[in-house]
Amino acid sequence: MTMIREQVAARLRWHSFVWAIGLLNPFMILPQLWQIWSTWDVAAISLPFLYVLFFLQATFSLHCFFTRDKMLMWSNGGAAASTLLVILSVVYFKQALL
Repeated sequence: MTMIREQVAARLRWHSFVWAIGLLNPFMILPQLWQIWSTWDVAAISLPFLYVLFFLQATFSLHCFFTRDKMLMWSNGGAAASTLLVILSVVYFKQALL
C-alpha cells in the first residue's frame, strides 16, 4: 500500500513541525544582535549579506501573504524584522565608531 503525501504529512505531524520551525526563524539572528550590542564590534559583519537576507525574508513574507500562508508570512516577516534590527545596529555602530 502506498501513502499519498497528505497521509505522510499527517503521520509526521508536519503542520506542527513547520510551526515549531517557523517560530525559530525570527530568533535565529538574535545571537548576532546580542554580540553586536555587547561588544560593539561590527568590523567583520557584511552589510551586503544582511541586505540580501532581509530582501529574501521580506519577499518570502510577501509571497506567503499573497498565497495566504499565515504562519510562514509571520515567520519570514519576523525574521526580516530581526534582520532589519541587526542592519540598523551595524549601521549605528559603524557611524558611532567613526
